[in-house]
Amino acid sequence: MAKGLFTQGMCILLRSPVTIASIEERLKDFKLVGRHDSVDDDHAPQTLVYDYRSEVGGHLLVTPSDSVWPDDMGDPDESPERFVAWSLGQFGPLAFPGCLRRSSEQSWGWEEGEQKVKQHTSHIRLLISYVLGAEEAADDEDDLPLIPDDYDPLDELNFITRAVTTLLEADEAICYFNPGGEVICDESGLRRGLNHAWSHELPPLEMWTNVRLFNATETWSLMDTVGNAQFDLPDLEAIFDCKKFEPSEIETFLRSASLYMIENDDDVEDGDTADGPGGLTWVAMECYDALSDPPRETIRWVPQDGATPPDELLERGEEPDYDEDLFDSDISIDDEDDFDELDD
Repeated sequence: MAKGLFTQGMCILLRSPVTIASIEERLKDFKLVGRHDSVDDDHAPQTLVYDYRSEVGGHLLVTPSDSVWPDDMGDPDESPERFVAWSLGQFGPLAFPGCLRRSSEQSWGWEEGEQKVKQHTSHIRLLISYVLGAEEAADDEDDLPLIPDDYDPLDELNFITRAVTTLLEADEAICYFNPGGEVICDESGLRRGLNHAWSHELPPLEMWTNVRLFNATETWSLMDTVGNAQFDLPDLEAIFDCKKFEPSEIETFLRSASLYMIENDDDVEDGDTADGPGGLTWVAMECYDALSDPPRETIRWVPQDGATPPDELLERGEEPDYDEDLFDSDISIDDEDDFDELDD
């Protein structure tokens, strides 16, 4: 799903449910401005609303649920309410079915992660939205923006991460889970990663996005990033002969390329080249669909080493046929009815 009603989302997996009161206590340094009672989710009956950039209607929504993470994201026939919630971004604007399973299978920085995740019985969802209370600031409801003009994804991620680290101190917490970046991490690992990045004045990419490795054929491998859409950037893929390159070299290359795009606000286009692993030139391919889930547009890097990749690794996917009607929304949120004690 794309950003819309919500722009960022993170989660904490719990071994047992937590109370609203305990969340309020832990987030006492954040400004609580409202509470929202759910009308159709018995497992997550209430959401706490915290101030985030009130001048543009920004809020942090914190929702505890006494159910396991819904990794299938629902079914339009068998579980339509969950499916609609997913389609609206309520599990994170970039969450895609199977994100927790894939995060666990590719948890390279936390070897116990896959087994620990299976112990969770409940979770807390954290989302950022600019919709609540924004009607009052808009001259015309039809012109209501879902995302402000001065939107800053890095500031959002830093803010929501601060709330996550606070809640992760709870005895009930097992780990941090980023659905859009497909990352899982325990408390100590998250703090080490954040401190390392911030001490070098860098964004903590490894805590927000994952790098994954797949065996595509007997000799060719695929490595990709997942989660760059949190920065409004494409994910990166690299295809390579596993006998010629070390995966650690490829990971460094993809992380460096992601950081370059973030810091320089520079698009990578089809045919662009970069110096990469093996001392070789790597060529970029713009692809409409990734070689692995979740579905997304990517930049795929191919080494110029004289080898010919298998045809299936060079498929770009089909260009999407956008329908403008898909972007028309009849969704309306009434603050007075849906939120109590919501300050101006």
